[in-house]
Amino acid sequence: MSAPTPVRVVHELEVLPEVDFATFRARFAAGERARVVTELTPPGQPRAPEVLGGPEAAAWWGGDMTTAAPTVPPQLCAAGESWVVPAHGVIVDVNGEVFDAASYEVRHGYPTFKITPGFSGDLEFAGPEDAPYLESGAVFMPWGGLFNYGHYLLDGLTTLRALQKAGFLEDTPVVAPRLEPWQRDLITVCFPGLKVVEFSEPIVRLGRVIYADSMNHYLHRTDGLAAELGARGRETPLSGGVRKAKRVYFSRRGQVNRYMVGEWRFEWALRRRGFTIVRPEKLSVLEQVALMREAEVVVAPSGAALANVVFMPPGARVIEIQPLNFSSQWVRGACQQVGVEWRGYVCASPCPSSKAPSLVRVHPGFQYAYQPNMGDLLRFVDAAL
Repeated sequence: MSAPTPVRVVHELEVLPEVDFATFRARFAAGERARVVTELTPPGQPRAPEVLGGPEAAAWWGGDMTTAAPTVPPQLCAAGESWVVPAHGVIVDVNGEVFDAASYEVRHGYPTFKITPGFSGDLEFAGPEDAPYLESGAVFMPWGGLFNYGHYLLDGLTTLRALQKAGFLEDTPVVAPRLEPWQRDLITVCFPGLKVVEFSEPIVRLGRVIYADSMNHYLHRTDGLAAELGARGRETPLSGGVRKAKRVYFSRRGQVNRYMVGEWRFEWALRRRGFTIVRPEKLSVLEQVALMREAEVVVAPSGAALANVVFMPPGARVIEIQPLNFSSQWVRGACQQVGVEWRGYVCASPCPSSKAPSLVRVHPGFQYAYQPNMGDLLRFVDAAL
């Protein structure tokens, strides 16, 4: 292990010179720094109608449905010789500069990188002398993609698609940590035939690095790259028997962090309306994609499983139940890209914790509870059927 050296976080806009695409390719080949803005990928389908409802609809982003969710095209970024922590997306160049977009997701929770291999003290890094070495590598997976389905699909795989469209995956190895089966399955669905170099070692060294700033929470500003992933997922043959249903509810009863009081009653009412109730964490990726490819209506509380909306057919409908203190536009934005109608039901949150079962409240993962008015929520659902 080399001696710890101070590092500093740098922003791509400040340290990577913006160039045209031909110059960018030449600089990357030479191991030099550069960045280039990709063209905004147009959505795969026209924007579908939208509906906003629920008792707190006026408080949701000001209740404004006239403005589309934000879209920002990713920037491709190239750097020279660097250390890379594949599981966290962290890139540290030989001068001790840590690139902002690639490292933001882990820094969001751990500003001094205290959980990231190689870091010690206050922004100090030491790379192992015997780290695996590749002449070049494409980095795509941020820290959130290590455990969160939504971040992996809409931050990591959109980054991979941006690099692929630009032609860099033809001769640049894709670098990843040791992946979970569900992560490999998503790559198989969205990138048939793509080979990924998985490292069990926590730190690798690359002669030159390419990535995209979409690694940093791109799900909040995704463009037509999401539509392209969805189109591939709808076209890829799925092997084995898979479930199909026209009406699907993604239950969160297996989760305790954002607890919906009375969810079991809601599920019972949905079953009577012909819905299939599923627990996404109990389904394989292939089962989730197959369900979404056939679904006409999907109802779900806000959560990572809704990243699967990109695999729904154009003209389908999504009803997202949003507790007010966890409101966002990322599912709406994904729906806009693939031509799926988004309907948001916004309810008050949190409610008194005492309304949650005691076993839920004492769980270390419990954050808060919320309690939609079930009659009002069901009327909102019925209006969409």
